[in-house]
This record gives sequence, structure tokens and C-alpha cells, in this order.
Amino acid sequence: MKKNFKVKSKNRKVLESFINYCIKHPELRFWQALTYWSGYYFIYASNALYDETPLLKDTYYLDNQNE
Repeated sequence: MKKNFKVKSKNRKVLESFINYCIKHPELRFWQALTYWSGYYFIYASNALYDETPLLKDTYYLDNQNE
């Protein structure tokens, strides 16, 4: 089921592609879908700034953006 979205963005095609991937794979959480769709094995996140020692988290198991 492909959806057509009306988005004004330089990233429109990329966003549409990712959203359609999510629609096809509702069993995946957001970060899992992003990982598979992007083709990368890992996507890491960190809240560290500049001089802080970064604590990298593998996003694959995150349930939401606040973790």
C-alpha cells in the first residue's frame, strides 16, 4: 500500500520512501525500520557535547526518542 504525501521539503522523496517502508513493515519499531531502510548495520546516538565523553547508544533497541 503506497501512500502519496504532500510534503514541501528538499527531502520529500527520501521521507516518502521511508514512510512507505514503515507502512510495509508495521512490525518494526522506528529505529529498527530506519536501520533496515537505510542499509546501515548500526545507527548510533549520543547526547554528549564537545568535551564530554560520548556515550554512544545503538538505536536499534530504542522504543522512543526519549530513551
